[in-house]
Amino acid sequence: MRFLCVNCGYIYDEALWDELDGIEPGTNIDTLINEDIPCPMCGGSFDDFSPIEDEILYAENPHKLNHLELEHIPHVVYQDAERIEVSIGKELHPVSDDHRITAMYLIDDEGHIVEEIFIMPDEEPVCEFDVSGLDIFELRASCSKHWLWSSGLIEAV
Repeated sequence: MRFLCVNCGYIYDEALWDELDGIEPGTNIDTLINEDIPCPMCGGSFDDFSPIEDEILYAENPHKLNHLELEHIPHVVYQDAERIEVSIGKELHPVSDDHRITAMYLIDDEGHIVEEIFIMPDEEPVCEFDVSGLDIFELRASCSKHWLWSSGLIEAV
């Protein structure tokens, strides 16, 4: 998730590395609050940060995906009653320092994050989620350049 410092406008993205303060990728904002780490820009508290609600992008026509959709929509590689393996894009999303998938999310039918997996800069955008106990769910992927993408609702097997 991304958070906005209400004091200076700095945006903290949990999935990205922050070279201003040496914050490692995947560092949850609660960790920064608990360790009393200051905002890298203004020195304020991470307790003053507010979550940014990203617009979620869906395929306009799931049967005919455009170039961006082909590259960003979560794709089910394997699914059974307990787990699902997901890749981002029918052909894997490219991985580079400035353009990559930063995180993947398993979302329940009420829109809550069930599981969040951060993708490190050198990793391919492929992961596995435990879907046992879910009847309907959604998969989302966050791209460092092209926003937040959704698979749409998926029924459990």
